[in-house]
Amino acid sequence: MWTKAAVLSALVLTAASGAIGAQDPQRRHVGTLSVGAGSFNFGHTHPSGGVGLEYRLESRTWRPSASARFALVPAFGLVGTSKDAVFVYAGLRTDLDLTQRWRLTPGFAVGAYDRNGDIDLGGPVEFRSSVDISRALGETMRIGLTVYHISNARLYDRNPGVNALAFVQAF
Repeated sequence: MWTKAAVLSALVLTAASGAIGAQDPQRRHVGTLSVGAGSFNFGHTHPSGGVGLEYRLESRTWRPSASARFALVPAFGLVGTSKDAVFVYAGLRTDLDLTQRWRLTPGFAVGAYDRNGDIDLGGPVEFRSSVDISRALGETMRIGLTVYHISNARLYDRNPGVNALAFVQAF
């Protein structure tokens, strides 16, 4: 039931964001908000549903050099599961345009994990590596899939790690 409510909430946020963006086409673009819903801990015997929210700063925030096409984008996010686990993180991403509409976005982050009733990842400090594939829908919206892995890089004795797959929409 919690997963259905979370997916419904993500869809409502998506619909509301389209209306807000349509009202002010001249607004200054300061970042991207991404919402997602999918499977947390898939491939294990006890998977759970997951929802996420991520804010990515403007991609022109910092570039290694003035002429480079590569840009590191700071990102901040929150993932919640149907078994009440929470993962809050901050990291860097980069957008790699494959075509005019398709984009690949790898990322890396560090965060804090509170398992509650979900899988024991060994401790509170965890690392998240991810890759998104997305397609542009107009000027301000993208849809796609994200795959990510969360583990503690052997900081603790226990390090099972989890994999997640989610449908994402960014606006």
